[in-house]
Amino acid sequence: MGGAIIAHVMSLTNRILGNTVMQVGGKFAGTFFGILTVMVMTRHLGLEGYGQFTTATSFLQFFGVLADFGLTLTLMRMIARPGADETGLSGNVFGLRLLSAVACFGGAALLGLAFPYPPIVKLSIAVGSLSFLFMSLTSVLGGVFQKRLATARFALAEVFGRLLLFMGVLLVGWLGYGLLAVILMLVLGNALQFAMSWVFLRRLVPVRPLFEMSVWREIVSESWPIGVTTALNLVYLKGDVIVLSLFRSQSEIGVYGAAYKVLDVITVIPVVFMGLVMPVLAAAWSSGDRSLFSRRLDRSFGFMTMLALPLAAGAWAVSDDLMVLVAGTDFVRSGPILAILMVGAAMVFWGGLFGHAIVSLGLQRKIIWAYAADAAVSFALYFALVPDYGNVAAAWVTVFSEAFIAVATAAMVLGRSRARLSLSLPAKSFLASGLMYAALLALPDFHVLLRVLSGTVVYFGLLFLMGGLKREMLVGVLGRPISP
Repeated sequence: MGGAIIAHVMSLTNRILGNTVMQVGGKFAGTFFGILTVMVMTRHLGLEGYGQFTTATSFLQFFGVLADFGLTLTLMRMIARPGADETGLSGNVFGLRLLSAVACFGGAALLGLAFPYPPIVKLSIAVGSLSFLFMSLTSVLGGVFQKRLATARFALAEVFGRLLLFMGVLLVGWLGYGLLAVILMLVLGNALQFAMSWVFLRRLVPVRPLFEMSVWREIVSESWPIGVTTALNLVYLKGDVIVLSLFRSQSEIGVYGAAYKVLDVITVIPVVFMGLVMPVLAAAWSSGDRSLFSRRLDRSFGFMTMLALPLAAGAWAVSDDLMVLVAGTDFVRSGPILAILMVGAAMVFWGGLFGHAIVSLGLQRKIIWAYAADAAVSFALYFALVPDYGNVAAAWVTVFSEAFIAVATAAMVLGRSRARLSLSLPAKSFLASGLMYAALLALPDFHVLLRVLSGTVVYFGLLFLMGGLKREMLVGVLGRPISP
């Protein structure tokens, strides 16, 4: 009997480990193909064309958040409860998402006609709405894969979707077609990802759209705090491109959009990391072990800081060359914008940590005021500064908005949990990042990838010599026994 229990526990542990590895591996593989796609797209479309692409997709992202309304996270929480009707809940969330997505993206296609955009941008919004419809439906399926410890299949669907998009954009560039053909490839890539995810999921759970109003009311009552905060979050994150599109040229938006795409790639890191850490934070808090929660939060903060600071410092040294590598020589003007945005990326690392901790503590409703205030102030700053100062102002307001929410969420988490954060590792990381920056400036004019590699070696070497790199830090973060 005891041997059977041990075998079951070992099997479950191996499944969780394998699930985590495949989830992380799939995310980074998808990101890799995403980078290759951007490298082809920017060179093919040029500044104006990529600006038009950025305008259309940013416009649609607003409606994507409205369609989601926190349903994905809510589904994950509801089906994880003991005795939950997984099939019924999944079907009702899928039905609710289907209805909201059709309404939101249909509305986006119509509303886009009223904006002062070039005809090709309006047409791209209309066609691209199908892509975001498939993306929205796919995301809600991910929660079921997560609960079933079967994210390897979901990750595989994402990788194949990104691969198809990359190959499609490569073909479009070779044939010399324009923006609309790129948007059609985006539709096909997301359609493939949805189709594969649906087929894979049907083998686990027979999910089909359900429209039971009583269940819908229960779902919405749980999802609205997450939906509201996410929507407000997107207002200040994508308000920059929307306001830019109203007052500045599509070429300037292309400069900004290319730099922001690098930011999107970098911020995959905290998203993946916090997906692993949030369960152990939530477990420590729900068990009533405040000391354990504090230690895990402290280790997570140190780890995030150790990654965030060198990324921000290094960008100021290599951003021009990095943007030429990523997007081509036409986008060298994106370098200074990237340097500014990478300061915001550091804020995203900290904001992501404390934002997930907010969920672990069950404080989602109490933090809504911060997201609302941030959205209101940031949007006002965009309208006040962007018409005169363009993408430089947009970048700095983005930094402000990320810093605002990072500070607000940190204050609430630390105030509620009484956790204490050590500044020893952040101080060492700050010093090592500054020395790395100086070293990068002193290096000869090597290829940018060689400079990045050299900076990485310098930073972690210095951090090791200062005693900042310790194995038990990461072990403690991920939930194994740690010493105080």
